[in-house]
Amino acid sequence: MSRNYTVRIVTILAAFAMLLPATVQFANAKGANATVKTIMTFQNPITLGGTQLKPGDYNVAADDSKITISRNGKVVAEAPIQWKDETGKSQVSKIVSDSGLVTEIHFQGKTRYVAVSGESAGNNK
Repeated sequence: MSRNYTVRIVTILAAFAMLLPATVQFANAKGANATVKTIMTFQNPITLGGTQLKPGDYNVAADDSKITISRNGKVVAEAPIQWKDETGKSQVSKIVSDSGLVTEIHFQGKTRYVAVSGESAGNNK
């Protein structure tokens, strides 16, 4: 193997190594089918996707297109969502509501949050 050939191979590998983190970051920014999960405690009754949820602990999971709330291993509410950008990382996981209807869900340590579709938030199942 000649020295020129070796230098070319090393240069190409170095270029790919530098592109890999940028590719991973771009995929994460677009969602990349990642599901964000957390456990939340609701202090007051809230409504999501037409379902009223009583105060208590719930598992919350958001994928690219919907939010799913479950309790004791059973899905109790779902609603379509849109991901939006935060100005920085959220300090805590929290629910934002308007008159008891969930409008946003923020996840601790994430730079994106979910906006719950206004049309589905008030519809009954």
